[in-house]
Amino acid sequence: MNKKTNIRKLVLSALFAAVSLTLFLIESMIPPVVPIPGVKIGLAYIPIMLIMFIGGKWKTYDAALVLAVRVILSALISGNLTSVYFSALGGLFSILTMAVMKLIIKEKWVTIPTGIFSATAHNIGQLTAAMTLYSVTVWAYLPYLLISAVITGFFCGMLVYLLTKKEVQIIRNIKYLS
Repeated sequence: MNKKTNIRKLVLSALFAAVSLTLFLIESMIPPVVPIPGVKIGLAYIPIMLIMFIGGKWKTYDAALVLAVRVILSALISGNLTSVYFSALGGLFSILTMAVMKLIIKEKWVTIPTGIFSATAHNIGQLTAAMTLYSVTVWAYLPYLLISAVITGFFCGMLVYLLTKKEVQIIRNIKYLS
């Protein structure tokens, strides 16, 4: 990549991180729909999934980097440094799941099952983190979190599918950094 392309990619990565952080903050202001800890929509993962599946000059590494920046900044902004551990483990499980799904399914609709499986993986990662800090009893939440992961993962995956289905000019510019 030339220097101009690197600068564009860096700026766009920063914008994706800012959008992800903004969506995280907006989601944190939404009152819980159900009284189960950990049930969230997952809006902050939409820009991450978009990077994963936009193609062109964007790779899994770029999505992981944007995710890492968002995790660190969200912990600093919220003032909850313990959340770095939960978000990092959930994010790691989620990004690995996205990468595997991207390798397995080559169709455009891959974002829909990826949304579901990565939301599930994120919940499993967070429960793993909670288990190491608290108790193995946190796994009692798993059935409820799986149900929410299917619903919210489908929503996020469908949104990314709709964004990438028809390649409009802005998506093409982001994809090829032009």
